[in-house]
Amino acid sequence: MTIESGTRRSPDVTGGSTRSAVDTNPGDRRIGRPERDRTISLLSEAVSADYLTLAEFEERSHRAELARDRADLDALTRDLPPELLQRINRDKRRAKLSRAAMLGVRIHVGVYLAASVFMIALWLVIGLTAGAWYPWPVWPILGWGIGVLGHAVPVTLVARNQAAGRPTS
Repeated sequence: MTIESGTRRSPDVTGGSTRSAVDTNPGDRRIGRPERDRTISLLSEAVSADYLTLAEFEERSHRAELARDRADLDALTRDLPPELLQRINRDKRRAKLSRAAMLGVRIHVGVYLAASVFMIALWLVIGLTAGAWYPWPVWPILGWGIGVLGHAVPVTLVARNQAAGRPTS
């Protein structure tokens, strides 16, 4: 590292290469296990849809295991129809939305239960200190419970139907 007129230069760590990361071709980028697994999954779907034979799948999956960059993987799936990839992406998107909806139900139920416990505790405190024992928490708990059921039942039914592979509409 040298200092010239107040500027600081970093040492060359690229092994003498003058190409920057921005200049590189996306097909030249190194790949890892997740990219190989996605490609093998796509090839497996292609076999199940009769786009590839079992022998072709075995050869391509072996080549996917040996692939070093994106171009190697792209060559393995180039002749597959784009509808296959779109169907896989659609299924993943639906599963992700279903998980998000179920998380929303869990959060809703959790907040409902916590607020219900708080209202009952508040009712007990008021009853013990003021002697007013009218069971007022029943009404907000009942009303909110109807809303929670109206949220949880349809979301759960849709998620179960999607998990079973049945149409939702």
